[in-house]
Amino acid sequence: MRIVKITMKAILINETDEQKQIINNLMVVFCTAIRYSFKRLLENIKISDLEKAVYKKYNLNIRQAKDAVESARQTILSQKELVKMNYENYCNKIKAIEKILNSKKKISDKKRNALISKLDKRQRKANYFKNFIDTNTIPSVTFGTKEIFIKRCKGLISKEEWNSCRNNRIYSRGDKTKSGNPNLRVIIKNGMSYLEISTLEKTSTNRAIKIQVPIYLPQKLSRKTGKVNGTNYRELFLNHLITGEAYQVELLKRDGKYYCHITFELPKTEVVYTGHNRVIGIDTNPDGFALTMIDNKGNYKWHTYLKQHELLYARTNRRENLCGELAKQVILIAKTYQCGIAIEDLKFKNDKDVHSKFARVKHQFIYSKLLTMLYSACVKEGIETLKVKPQFTSKIGLYKYCHQYGMGVHNGAAMVIARRSYKLKERVPKILKDKLVNDLYKFNKKNEWSKWNEINKNIKGKVGENPDLWLVNRKKILGLVS
Repeated sequence: MRIVKITMKAILINETDEQKQIINNLMVVFCTAIRYSFKRLLENIKISDLEKAVYKKYNLNIRQAKDAVESARQTILSQKELVKMNYENYCNKIKAIEKILNSKKKISDKKRNALISKLDKRQRKANYFKNFIDTNTIPSVTFGTKEIFIKRCKGLISKEEWNSCRNNRIYSRGDKTKSGNPNLRVIIKNGMSYLEISTLEKTSTNRAIKIQVPIYLPQKLSRKTGKVNGTNYRELFLNHLITGEAYQVELLKRDGKYYCHITFELPKTEVVYTGHNRVIGIDTNPDGFALTMIDNKGNYKWHTYLKQHELLYARTNRRENLCGELAKQVILIAKTYQCGIAIEDLKFKNDKDVHSKFARVKHQFIYSKLLTMLYSACVKEGIETLKVKPQFTSKIGLYKYCHQYGMGVHNGAAMVIARRSYKLKERVPKILKDKLVNDLYKFNKKNEWSKWNEINKNIKGKVGENPDLWLVNRKKILGLVS
């Protein structure tokens, strides 16, 4: 059994002017409460005391007050995590530059001066973030985004527009004991869906007066077949409502419209397609998926590459659609062969200085979106998903399998990923040890990854970083041809 949450994007429709005014006032009060809570938390006020203070000060009900405080607390936690991550990344960049400067390789004066200048910049940044860690503080936070704040300072937008950006959301956590969500509840009445909102006005018994606003739950129908294209979010959510389970709701105002983001758990599904007999290894790349299938003994079956060049330059919405299409293709293949899939447990960090061209590609490489969509689709369809460590998958596949099965480097990596899901070891071939290792006694004492690291260094010294050069010159380097 696996649990996955998804977010459905709905929208309020046919709101009256009175309802808009009520929602806008509630957003102003709620966002103000968040900013107040944020400042008080930085002053180390106890959360329980702060919740009571917000409840009294802003006339919110106790649940709304708790949601406001929790939203502020999560903002502070995320900022602290970002500070730690940025500090670690800049420390790694500093070590990389120092390694180049201290190496025995000859470096021109121009390049050395450039590296020294870059090292100084990286050191200043690292010291900047280290100061926050030492003092247990966070950088200044601008509610309403820094970009909009700068525009307001320059007089490019009005005060009303600035306030609109700062006061544009209501957030409510779910509660199973309250049939889903107590303050922003989706209800079905006479075949129509409504969002029931707890307002600031109270009855004589001190209970919040509620308004019901029509809400459109998304459902994309095909013009040709009349069937739902992709995931039927409406049906999933309506089934979730029947169970009475909790769901989270966030109401956002953008361009005069009210968008409703509803987060809920997918129904629990049994794993039907497993990697018991065979598995498909998947290597994730900026332009698609490399797939290689093996059996449960690690033997090669076939390989293919699902390429989509548009991922490199398409706009955000278009790229999300392409990611979904790629995931759909993988699901179809896995169900056809009735097998599980194996993917890398990727964790990319911005801890390396790279050239501008690669930086653009890396920035647009939405690997997280690709893998998240693929994993969610596997859960829905009952396909087993195995995550493995990504270290040396490309290099092992390149040096061991590519020439043997006529594969590209990415499909070679996919084969290693698939084999690693079965916990199979990747021994260094005898011919590589004989031709590239000087001291076999010391080499045999090393662990698997250390062995491949040494092989990789020796091959890079002969052909460089380009994998194609190894595939072309492999026989010559190993002395198989004269």
